Amino acid sequence: MEKKVNLNYKAYADIARIMAAFAVVLLHVSGARLVRVDIGSMKFMWAAAFDCAMRWSVPVFVMLSGMLFLNKEKALDIKRLYSKNILRLVTAFLFWSFVYNFYNAFLSARSVASALPMALKNIHNGAMHLWFVFVIIGLYIALPFIKRMCENLTKREAEGFILLSILVTLLPKTLSAFEMCKPLAEYINKFEITYAAGYVGMFVAGWYIDSFERKKCERVISYILGTLGFVFMFTATVYYSIERGSVVDEFMSFKSISAFLMAFAFVDGCKALFKDKEYSRNTKAYLKLFSNCTFGVYLVHELVLNLSSGKGLFLFESMPYIGIPLEAVVIFLISFAFTKFVTLLPFGKYIS
Repeated sequence: MEKKVNLNYKAYADIARIMAAFAVVLLHVSGARLVRVDIGSMKFMWAAAFDCAMRWSVPVFVMLSGMLFLNKEKALDIKRLYSKNILRLVTAFLFWSFVYNFYNAFLSARSVASALPMALKNIHNGAMHLWFVFVIIGLYIALPFIKRMCENLTKREAEGFILLSILVTLLPKTLSAFEMCKPLAEYINKFEITYAAGYVGMFVAGWYIDSFERKKCERVISYILGTLGFVFMFTATVYYSIERGSVVDEFMSFKSISAFLMAFAFVDGCKALFKDKEYSRNTKAYLKLFSNCTFGVYLVHELVLNLSSGKGLFLFESMPYIGIPLEAVVIFLISFAFTKFVTLLPFGKYIS
């Protein structure tokens, strides 16, 4: 598989993207089981553990986008950004929104004639996991301004901006999960420092990790914090779920401090592990192949999951520690194969 590969190609970014795509699938597979098992049971514990452990996946996608587009060495072509990057996101969203809406409508109506108008009516809403497309489009719209800001930031200034983003977005989101802390979260929100809110901090964090070298002790601290983030998320989710008798997902938010710390540690670790390694031309080509299909995998995997979990086709249901990851592998491979097939179609690049 000989293909020309960019000399500035960053293998660790593609490795992180592929792993994040699989983590999203694993997260949704475990989530599908989480709501169907008895709260507090061993099956619940395993499902919650897998779910929480993969919560870094979506923030990593945001960080990798920031790493790619905010690179000082890469000129920003605004015309290409709007006419290609954003257009591809819009067309992919509309297509898959229709597919998921039609699927759900058909399950209810059992009639193509009834499902079709219902799907078209709700095409602007999309399926549950398509919310992420709105986030990326928003970041791309603001990209020219964010990029200009990053071009002038020093390492310390970038760290300050990321910290500010944590304080105005991630901290209130985490605090609001505790009833006694909601007044404090609401008070912080009054400052409305919106330019650093949302996923902008994660976008900048990806660029920061890629652009600046970090000491070993700094990386170790990020790994420790990432581990603690998982421990806190898992412990709080299990404890409050058992206490309330239903699944509590407030602590599993992608905009929680825990998810951010896990994502930051993951990308930081990928850079440290894979940046300086030598890769053959074929290895780079295969990494690029899988990486280019990750967006399509994200779009289609939920449909594959619905077709299986909707019929209760859980692999090794009595052994979730085997069944959950194995089911995720199967769904990931099916989604990848379908995405690769779609990319071969004339219009494939607009929906995958």
